[in-house]
Amino acid sequence: QIVIMHDDDVDRMTDGKGKIAEMTLREIKALKIIDRRSNLPPESVKTETVPTFEEMLDAAKREKLNFYLDCKEIDPRQVMDLLVKYKMERNCVAYDGLDGCRAWKKVAPEIPVMTSFPRTIKTPDALEEFWRRDSVEILDGSALGYTAEMVTAAHQWGAVVWPDIQNPGENPSQWEPSIRMGVKGLQSDHPGALVNYMKSIGKR
Repeated sequence: QIVIMHDDDVDRMTDGKGKIAEMTLREIKALKIIDRRSNLPPESVKTETVPTFEEMLDAAKREKLNFYLDCKEIDPRQVMDLLVKYKMERNCVAYDGLDGCRAWKKVAPEIPVMTSFPRTIKTPDALEEFWRRDSVEILDGSALGYTAEMVTAAHQWGAVVWPDIQNPGENPSQWEPSIRMGVKGLQSDHPGALVNYMKSIGKR
């Protein structure tokens, strides 16, 4: 079974402990979601269980949602079977390491894939050399790892740049440099605030 959890263990986001790969679905379903970063008392937030990927798709099938599949130790064929079952194979992009992206290209070449580049890459030429080995559709990576020249060059090759900006202190002063560089998207922990800011400056 595929379950929805960012980490490879349940320690941070549930009231339990353990590696997901070493647990049964019944054991995972017995846990309750709890955000340990929240200031709320544990008893007030333990209301949800860990969803499976199929449960998420079933809940979302009536909504106009797109998915960013941050893949962790899963077989793309298993994911694809469920996407097809729920007719959502056109509503997602898949993030993975390079080996995983290659697997996605074989199993589902119509699904855009995204990967990060090494932090040692600092120039457009080095980024192009990395990209041309696998030619993913979307480039990830820290927003601080890009220059305007790198973003412009990537878009000229046909890649889209969606860098990470996530941090607790996100604000317009952090978003603005990436927006000026011309990125096509930002991965944010504060999407509502980012959308409102984009509207305020006429970018959305």
